[in-house]
Amino acid sequence: MSDQYIGEIRIFGCNYAPAGWAFCDGQILPISQNTALFTLLGATYGGDGKTTFALPDLRGLAVTGTVDNQSGKRRGSASVTLTEANMPNHSHTAYVDIARPASTTAAGRMPGRYFTPNNDTYIASDKAAPLTALAPQVVQAVGGGTPHENRQPYQVVNFCIALQGDFPPRP
Repeated sequence: MSDQYIGEIRIFGCNYAPAGWAFCDGQILPISQNTALFTLLGATYGGDGKTTFALPDLRGLAVTGTVDNQSGKRRGSASVTLTEANMPNHSHTAYVDIARPASTTAAGRMPGRYFTPNNDTYIASDKAAPLTALAPQVVQAVGGGTPHENRQPYQVVNFCIALQGDFPPRP
């Protein structure tokens, strides 16, 4: 009995695939030279299924067990762009008192800006004061709409698949 089953995938910390193993990098192999492995993998990961088949390509991916019996299916994304639809409904309320403040002390009010020819730069905002709704174009949208990385912290290792070994018995 050998140490591994054909088709078994292991993680290696070295920068080479050990003898009898191959990197899980999506390479195409001839069926004629790897019949036992093809019997297990079929064309799940690629190849034409007649003369060639592919090894799994796990480069840059997080692996997970099958949930819906669809081995070989890729899911997720390394980066995403959030859109308005991805955010919960919310609003940004700004209270603005349009009357010139009688005092320049905050007195427990929220500071803001009040522009006059004399360059006074204090405005008092108070929910109890008469409020004026701002036009939608006054509050500008922000953000660049560019994708951001969507991966947890990671350590790079090599996934390798056994090309040789015992054929795994069915339960």
